[in-house]
This record gives sequence, C-alpha cells and structure tokens, in this order.
Amino acid sequence: MVKNENKNFAYTTHRIGGTTYKVKVVFNEGATETMEDKILRIIRNEVIDSGGYCGIMDAPQMSRQSERSA
Repeated sequence: MVKNENKNFAYTTHRIGGTTYKVKVVFNEGATETMEDKILRIIRNEVIDSGGYCGIMDAPQMSRQSERSA
C-alpha cells in the first residue's frame, strides 16, 4: 500500500446507474485559478478542439433534478 504524505485531497463517491465511482479530488494550495475559471477554460478549449460542433443528446443524462435548480 502506498502512503501519501500530501493531505490536500479528499475522496467522494458517486453512483451513476449501476456503477459506483470513487473520485479522488486533489487541491493545490498554490493555485492561481479558481475552480469556476478552470471549468470554463476546459469547456472553451473543448469547443475550440471540437470545431464548435455540439451534438444533441438522445436521452437525458441525469435521473434526478439538480439540487440547485428551483
């Protein structure tokens, strides 16, 4: 077993359909970019890389309504 001396991480589990995922989230104390900025940058880069093509989903990807929706 590998012992990690870095305490800047957390585990979370998510169940999607019949599969349970264990996700490790690592935090960088010296980061200059917020999580929101990082996500927006990733989305912008994905649009540029895909040539602006956006497909239409055939079926909903979520089985329940988001907690933040009204």
